[in-house]
Amino acid sequence: MRRALMALMGTAAGTVLLVGTKAGFSSPASDAAPQPRAAESPIPGASPAPADAAAPPAGNQSGVPAPGNTPTAGTRTTTAPAGTKTTAPASKPTTTAPKAPRTTMKDGTFNGNPIYVEYGNVELSIVVSGGKLTDVKVLDAPSEHSRSVQINNTALPKLRSEALAAQSADIDSVSGATYTSGGYKLSLQSAIDRAFQA
Repeated sequence: MRRALMALMGTAAGTVLLVGTKAGFSSPASDAAPQPRAAESPIPGASPAPADAAAPPAGNQSGVPAPGNTPTAGTRTTTAPAGTKTTAPASKPTTTAPKAPRTTMKDGTFNGNPIYVEYGNVELSIVVSGGKLTDVKVLDAPSEHSRSVQINNTALPKLRSEALAAQSADIDSVSGATYTSGGYKLSLQSAIDRAFQA
């Protein structure tokens, strides 16, 4: 009976202490105002420091105790919740003026995109000199069927001369070579775009 009573009282005392610690209650000793240290004597000629500025609190600005100092029961330390990120203030982004688009084509040789048409690919290469379109070369054209070869032998030279005269891909299609003409204009335009972007 006596042992049971002692165990019950010990459990009750432990529970009270645990609840008090969790709730943040502090002991009267920790609530007492800090006392000035008797070992420190004032420096002659110096004005006495105010009582509330006697000693800085233990720990750093984040509330974490300094090394060697451990918190006692009833004291609280504040830390950032787990998973939170601290970031430095964002710096002002530097902006550079966008590069002005070219008004003339750059000199050189530029390949156009291969364009698939009904009977094969059409792919061109252009030569630019002095900012002008000086030549258009056919890298690939439909040649699987003899009729395609016959049409291209007539249509491709006409398309080339029109492109050189217009200095652009804004040219008329050749009658009877609709597919080849469409692929020619698209590949030519992609090559001209590269010459302006270079």
